[in-house]
Amino acid sequence: MIIAVNVVLILFATGTFTGLETEHHYDRGLAYNDNLRAAEAQEALGWTVSVDYVKTDPPAGADPHGITLEAHFKDRDGQPIDDLDVRAMLVRPTSAGHDRQADMAPQGAGRYTAHVGLPLMGLWNIRVLADRADAHYQLNRRVQVR
Repeated sequence: MIIAVNVVLILFATGTFTGLETEHHYDRGLAYNDNLRAAEAQEALGWTVSVDYVKTDPPAGADPHGITLEAHFKDRDGQPIDDLDVRAMLVRPTSAGHDRQADMAPQGAGRYTAHVGLPLMGLWNIRVLADRADAHYQLNRRVQVR
């Protein structure tokens, strides 16, 4: 009985995890100093950024679960930032092939939103990327979608 249980667990474990944590890991390692400089530049901006989601109906004809992402951007003086190109990436950390991307639309007062369909509930990594001519910002957050 113990052997049968172990075989089932091994089959399940090897069938659900690809073993790939980071694509192009060698190249990313070589760019480590560039990443440090980007992090320092982001810190120097002094921005306050938050991201959250609410569960909603999925988009028509899309995945079975829907969420609306909402990000808020403020500068170092607490003023809203409205001139950004913002996009979101949603990555399923436990299995490959379910990633989603969405452009976030400006709503005014430093608020950006996107309606996203998800194939599965559970754990997701959300990466919000914001760009404008003189600045780049990235925020990562792990959420449990229920």
